[in-house]
Amino acid sequence: MNNEELDKIIEKSFRIKPDFQLSADFAQKVTHSVVRREQWKNDLYEYLYLTGVIAVLLSVAGGLYYYIDKVLIMRFITFINGNVLQVIFVVFILNFIFFADRVLLRLLFRSLPRPLQRRGERVGIL
Repeated sequence: MNNEELDKIIEKSFRIKPDFQLSADFAQKVTHSVVRREQWKNDLYEYLYLTGVIAVLLSVAGGLYYYIDKVLIMRFITFINGNVLQVIFVVFILNFIFFADRVLLRLLFRSLPRPLQRRGERVGIL
């Protein structure tokens, strides 16, 4: 193709009205979906980061107690070995509550975009 043919195609495309139309709030919807996706990633990263920090703090505290009082740690390990299912259940429930607080609730209750308003029109709750 040469420049003249390209110019004709471009001029023709400017004269013809496209068969589709974007809604008035198209850009707002796209922006909202991108922002939600990024916030989801950020919330998940924050949850994983805080979970790691808590695990490290618990291991440091356990190591310190092991250094100070080995008998206490041995009784704690014996208790965990005797009640494995209950301990796993409690840890799972606490982890789920923490995950729901840090990620799921933020995802569910973020503010939704407001619809576009025309001049003089009020948007209210009934």
